[in-house]
Amino acid sequence: MANDLFGTTGVRKVYGSEFTLDMAMKLGKALGTYLQTGKILIARDTRTTGKMVVDAFVAGVLSTGVDVTRLGIVPTPTLAYLTKKMGFDAGVMVTASHNPPEYTGIKFWHRDSMGYTSEMEKELETLYTSGGFKVAPWNELGQEAVLGDAVEKHIVDIIDHCDSEAINRKEFKVIVDPGNGAACVLTPYLVRELGCKVVTINGQPDGHFPGRESEPEEETLQALIHMVRKQGADLGIAHDGDSDRGVFVTETGEVVRGDRTIALLAKTLLKKEKGSTVVTTVDSSKVLDEIVQKTGGDIVRTPVGDIQVAVKLKELGGIMGGEACGVFIFPSFHMAPEPFLAACKILEMMAHTGKSFGVLVSEIPIYPLLKTKLQVANDKKKVVMQELSGILPKEIDGIQDVITVDGIGLVLDDGWVLVRPSGTEPVIRITCEATTDDRVHEILDSCEQVVRKTIASQK
Repeated sequence: MANDLFGTTGVRKVYGSEFTLDMAMKLGKALGTYLQTGKILIARDTRTTGKMVVDAFVAGVLSTGVDVTRLGIVPTPTLAYLTKKMGFDAGVMVTASHNPPEYTGIKFWHRDSMGYTSEMEKELETLYTSGGFKVAPWNELGQEAVLGDAVEKHIVDIIDHCDSEAINRKEFKVIVDPGNGAACVLTPYLVRELGCKVVTINGQPDGHFPGRESEPEEETLQALIHMVRKQGADLGIAHDGDSDRGVFVTETGEVVRGDRTIALLAKTLLKKEKGSTVVTTVDSSKVLDEIVQKTGGDIVRTPVGDIQVAVKLKELGGIMGGEACGVFIFPSFHMAPEPFLAACKILEMMAHTGKSFGVLVSEIPIYPLLKTKLQVANDKKKVVMQELSGILPKEIDGIQDVITVDGIGLVLDDGWVLVRPSGTEPVIRITCEATTDDRVHEILDSCEQVVRKTIASQK
């Protein structure tokens, strides 16, 4: 990790042992000192620790003389969008995203709806560490307010960005699985507003995440897959804890990888704006490059993290960006992940073409892709990665190029492999893709052996 406090996006740690309420208050003081004046918007996901962390953080901000408006439980995209729409100086989301329930954390959003860059986070961390906080006198403390219709405002504007009339006419049946997270308060209502018949599972907000693990992946979405098939639904939609991710399921129960969904959405956008740029991360499938280039667009890759994608989109004036994990960013709407608009765009494509989601996505090829993660202490990640930078390229056959944008990426004759330290967990992740199932297993096995051996040598 670039620093001790912040990870890939914001602060994310185990409550009690790694994250305390005192830290939350000090982070609030750091943000207030960083801003000096103005007003912030704050929200939380459904985690059991959320309200306490918000209260502590807000106390810190108010002590610096900066005003705070609370939203309660709303999705991260709602918080980010309203920060921009309503003219706040910063947005704060108390969440640990897709991490397990014992984690908590804080994400920071700029007034333009983009997350804080690593440079901004470093400035906050410097203030946090120094303890040189602004202290407002008793009669100049920040003021508190509450905004109650945040979700409604977001839904209205999402619907304005799609052909809602075409979707309404089709009366699609949609199964929604918010995973007991923040999307419980938005997705079912959005889809119903679009004239769809909605069935919701895991739809009660609950920070214990009793329905399933918070990260929406094929193995955690079996109930959704079953329900889509049983109900004869047209689409399944799943989210993580703070709902900045969206994962989609076809009418036959296929869980579609995020990079294939990006390719499908980008293909439609690029038909209207040829020559535009699509931005994704280093761990997306090569199929995305192929589809974008075939449709007349350019593709650019960044390190993992939605902030990295947003920064590059802004810099290049890109048309769309996203991550394979289910992040979709539409700069024409705002600069934060927006799975809700992605869902609407999929329904819009289905309405316009008369084709099912499964048929539409079948036009995007699938290349065999495997992932694994190996446990390694956070304080050992850096030295393990340094060792691997010298060892790994010598141990894997058929290397055409070595890319070090984020971790170690090896471009092979018939595929690729990426080894990178997680910014949010004590693990090193391995992702690989190849043209055949046998080859992708061979690449993963070879790489995993090298990484395991290197980790073991540090103990």
